[in-house]
Amino acid sequence: MKFPTEKLPALTVWLLVTSSLSAAPVAETLHEEPSSFMPFLVFGVATIVVGVLLVTGLTLWGRKQDEINNMMYFCIDFLINTRNKTERYRAAKELGRAKNPGALLVLIDVINDESAEESIRKVAGDALLEMSQRYRRFKKVIRELLAATEDKNHERIVELLKTHFEHEEKTYVQSAYVIGRELVRLKKYTDAREWLRIAEVRNRKFPMYVDQIRDLTAKCNRHLCAEGDMAFKAGDFHLANERFALAAHGLSPEVSNRFAYYLCAACVYCKLEEYENASQAILQALHHDQETDTALELNKLINKLINKLLYLVRDNAQAKEEHQNLSKELDRFVNQTMDSLSTRHSQTQ
Repeated sequence: MKFPTEKLPALTVWLLVTSSLSAAPVAETLHEEPSSFMPFLVFGVATIVVGVLLVTGLTLWGRKQDEINNMMYFCIDFLINTRNKTERYRAAKELGRAKNPGALLVLIDVINDESAEESIRKVAGDALLEMSQRYRRFKKVIRELLAATEDKNHERIVELLKTHFEHEEKTYVQSAYVIGRELVRLKKYTDAREWLRIAEVRNRKFPMYVDQIRDLTAKCNRHLCAEGDMAFKAGDFHLANERFALAAHGLSPEVSNRFAYYLCAACVYCKLEEYENASQAILQALHHDQETDTALELNKLINKLINKLLYLVRDNAQAKEEHQNLSKELDRFVNQTMDSLSTRHSQTQ
């Protein structure tokens, strides 16, 4: 079949137009795909860049904070435990430039330390004043602590430290230690022992006050022992037992044996006529090798007395007399034992 030659131009035009129209959607689709994908690509790249910058920034900031913290604890250690005056002065001044509650509390510790040289206490005071200008958050607190220190108002110092530095969010070994020391000055040895125990627990992470906490705790124990001895002599045996128990709590085995707490407790129970408890305390004293000969003699007297008590139920006159004699003998032995232990308590620790 032959097409008329005169119709070829028209057919050609029709084919070109048709193909152009059919190709238009395809071309349009191919053109739109990259344009709709580009925003997502840009957003993804931007997110990655921001993430990398953020991680890098946090890493650098963390390293910087670690360096600052390490330097701060280095200065704290020098200020507390070094005897070199020049190094201590330099450490105090560096801490005065810090914005850290721990540094603040160490400077307060030094200012309140009556055993420290007056010169280092003055440097610490000047450093704390400088800190108050930089550390706006604690400016008022620093001023109040300095005023309380100047007035030797130990109760006010304890109140300020508890209010501003003892809360659930953050705890500091320095505040617990200073509170404990202030309570020792107030002669509140039971409360002081508890705060020193808290300070000891916190001190395990960054040891700063090992010797200081031990020495203050020993001082509290001596006073608690003295209070127990005085209460015993005054006839307040319940108070004596309480004080002896507090003094014995947390002692090392060596110190505890020198203190002979279980033997003290046995003597107190004898005075209270709680002989079963006294026997149990003696067993503990023997188990811990606390004055073995004395404990055995005391145990013998207690057992005799308990046996005589069985005959008292039968209203036996001879048993009553023997019981009275044994009670007097036991009482003399207990008083003699406590006099000996009381002398030792003043020398223990």
